[in-house]
Amino acid sequence: MVRRVLPAGLLLLVTGCLDQESLPLVQPNPFNSTPSAVTAHVACSPASEEAATRVGVIGQKLITANERLAVRPLFRTVGSPTPEIFHRGTSEILITEGLVKQCTTDAQLAAVLSQELGKMVSEREAGAGALARNPDRGPPPHMAIGNDVGAGRPADMTYLAEQAPYDNDRRRAMAPPPPPDPKVLARDVLVKAGYAPGDLDAAAPLLRSAAENRTIEKQFSTASPVRPWSQ
Repeated sequence: MVRRVLPAGLLLLVTGCLDQESLPLVQPNPFNSTPSAVTAHVACSPASEEAATRVGVIGQKLITANERLAVRPLFRTVGSPTPEIFHRGTSEILITEGLVKQCTTDAQLAAVLSQELGKMVSEREAGAGALARNPDRGPPPHMAIGNDVGAGRPADMTYLAEQAPYDNDRRRAMAPPPPPDPKVLARDVLVKAGYAPGDLDAAAPLLRSAAENRTIEKQFSTASPVRPWSQ
């Protein structure tokens, strides 16, 4: 069979000006075998190199200064004029070029990215469940001492003192603590990266404006998986 290859210029005219991006997805596999490749196609305009570089540099600065968060998302810039920012699990933070341009200073952009990082970590902690955030532990072993051997009670108050933290843990497990506040996390991320705490408040109007837009986020979340062509 003879295959015809289209010239690059003609191919561009066929596909259009939008960048068709392939995002790898992994299907649940209960048998722990190699998952089959699945691709979700999402059409989005490419961002300018300047905006993408700016986001990447500041995002990396935040992650490097906050390794304790145990997340290393990829910071991606989408070429849309509408201000919008969202994250996908703990793997990606996506921000539009429109929102990047509205951040007139690096401190504002850092605050916007920090807020999304705070949401990401808070959601991860909430999903981890009460056991992960407040692990239960068994009571200390009871050993009778001295003349009280066989009497069924300890010789002093040591055992009661060791038992108290266990009892407290059990009470807390009945009402697990809420996940951390995203704003508190974001402020801490900013400070550790060398920015001022007030930068988050200064970026609040930008964050409110971005929160009103979810067009691109919905496009990513509703993209139907498409299997690649078999060879």
